[in-house]
Amino acid sequence: MSIRLFAILACGLSSLPAFADAISGTVQAPVPKFRANVVVFVKQGPPAPVVKKSVTMDQKGLVFVPRVLPIQKDWTVEFLNSDPVAHNVFTVDGDKYDLGTWPQGQKKAHTFTKTGTYRQLCRVHDDMIAFIVVLDTPWFAVSDKAGNFKLDGLPPGNYTLGVWHEKLKAQDVQVTVAAGQPAHVDVKLQ
Repeated sequence: MSIRLFAILACGLSSLPAFADAISGTVQAPVPKFRANVVVFVKQGPPAPVVKKSVTMDQKGLVFVPRVLPIQKDWTVEFLNSDPVAHNVFTVDGDKYDLGTWPQGQKKAHTFTKTGTYRQLCRVHDDMIAFIVVLDTPWFAVSDKAGNFKLDGLPPGNYTLGVWHEKLKAQDVQVTVAAGQPAHVDVKLQ
């Protein structure tokens, strides 16, 4: 019997906690503003669960919010228009689509069935751009302005982390997650 299991049983607890661990890290970039909006994801590792869900990308203040949205393949993105002007959403990447144009308060949805990066554009406002990064895994994170990120809920194992940035590149990162011992990695953009 493991020490952790023995301690739980000795304390009289009737159920085991989820053995979910984390990888946290920091993105390093040649220009500080490039630390934000970096997608860090599990490229290889223990089998990932297949999760289906719906998330929202808004159009507010004549920009897409968020600018970078990672999702798992087969997720649906609902595009909301919160602006008092009409917006359009389309992409010329991968599984091309044009959802048309709609007014404030309405939304349209698209389900992404192929992995890849999809630039989100607006025919009404040609300077609007965002990125949807479609992955094979639900284990991903987006770095904040300081470059910090955290991948939660990982089973113990060896992982290869992939990195996506709209302009820069990074080497894959190897990391081992041990039960009860969160791991830390640094990601270097070039």
